[in-house]
Amino acid sequence: ELQFKPDYLCVIMEKEKDYYRACKGFSVNGIQYERLLGTNGGIKNRTIVFVSKRLAPELKKRIENGRNLDMPLVPAKLEAYKALTCSASTPVSMPHGILVVTDCETQFTADVISLTDEAGGEPVMEERHDEPITLDASDGFGLMLPTLAERWSGELGLDYVASGVNTRGAYIKGMAVTFDFIEFAELVAGSYIVVDAWGNEVDVRDVELILTTSMLKLWDSYESCEDYLRKCAENQYSFGVTKVAPKELESERNLNYQFIQCYHWLTDEDIEELIRPTVEEIRGILHADVAKTILYLKGTGLNEENVCKLDNDYAKALMIEPEMINDPYIQGKIYQLIKNRINRAKVGVLKVHGNYSMASGDPYLLCQSMFGLKKTGLLKAGEIYNQYWADCGSENLLCFRAPMSTAENVRKVSVKANADTRYWYQYMKTCTIMNGFDTITAALNGMDFDGDLVMLTDNEVLLRKHKALPALMCAQRKAAKRVSCEEDFIKSNIESFG
Repeated sequence: ELQFKPDYLCVIMEKEKDYYRACKGFSVNGIQYERLLGTNGGIKNRTIVFVSKRLAPELKKRIENGRNLDMPLVPAKLEAYKALTCSASTPVSMPHGILVVTDCETQFTADVISLTDEAGGEPVMEERHDEPITLDASDGFGLMLPTLAERWSGELGLDYVASGVNTRGAYIKGMAVTFDFIEFAELVAGSYIVVDAWGNEVDVRDVELILTTSMLKLWDSYESCEDYLRKCAENQYSFGVTKVAPKELESERNLNYQFIQCYHWLTDEDIEELIRPTVEEIRGILHADVAKTILYLKGTGLNEENVCKLDNDYAKALMIEPEMINDPYIQGKIYQLIKNRINRAKVGVLKVHGNYSMASGDPYLLCQSMFGLKKTGLLKAGEIYNQYWADCGSENLLCFRAPMSTAENVRKVSVKANADTRYWYQYMKTCTIMNGFDTITAALNGMDFDGDLVMLTDNEVLLRKHKALPALMCAQRKAAKRVSCEEDFIKSNIESFG
């Protein structure tokens, strides 16, 4: 009775005919169920959400949120957008004013490797030089004022102002980054008026949150932003936050086999240099350096404030009395951890100076697009901004994003740290801001800015051995749009099982 939620049931399908049978209706403990939807993660595991017939009509009505039902859409995408209602998120207050703007697009040329299987048979791969590229430079991110970021951070119980948050709402998926677009209007644009996605003029002083059309998935299924917000209120939608940029970035992270398997040209000397910090760490812990043992057990979360407040465990016993290192139980625990660490190191889990951060497009460039200015951005091709690395003085970094498989997926970038970038990105302390004028998002496996994480490192071996290669541009198949019925969704689910 405590565990079972009688109105919401996830059913795993073994066979297609089981799914078709389930969609005709069934009962558990006398409760009748009908199909609601399949989530992205659920469909991969052949799992579909069913709900009680008692709630199904009202749930479906609210999920539709008064959209134009005659708008043709790809069934699989529409179901994925509906499934956003199943995301686990923390509710936050409604912003005081919302604006929806068209995405910022840029054009440039680049050398790429084109890969397509659209002709059938074996995929065709060819290298193309100076290929014209059109990039959605704001794919998946929008802007929130520092005042909204401060309010939401307080509501989320944070002791800092978030650099960015991953948002949820009715058909909303994407990251809102902290950027003062009103100050941009005053100092750069010389105007407060922008044109929204529906062609209406809006004063940015009347809004706290700016969404892009790539964030509000079905924006064109509504007559205006006011129409959309009114229907959100009618169906009792709130804003939610699924992920928050951290207070600060770590200084050390581990590589994995994916990041280094493409470096097959490393010499024995290169490998010795690359593994040295990991080997030294293991030796230090094994040879009873208590300080290194404690650091290994408790990691970067250890500081003067929390050292006396940690959970009671063998690591804390070791902090209180270093001689506990000789206790057989503690020695056994450390040995087991070190054994696992050694085995992980053998498959590429190697310690480097680096960190993971949430990726964002250039908010300055998005504002230029919004206000109808020339799109130059503060970052040029090959450049990024990250406050941690700017403060470190690192000029060149390598950028990785999992999952990856080839050397074309690794990008070398330079950190642009000057008065302009430090000023305009001052609120985005733990985000990595990408430029809008190269193919880095394609190279990083089709990355967008709705909360994707990237890893940055200035490791000397990997930088020295990096080879600059063209991005892999994989053809994106476009499915036919239609006004979908229940049978279309069921067929789409089956095609995506597994």
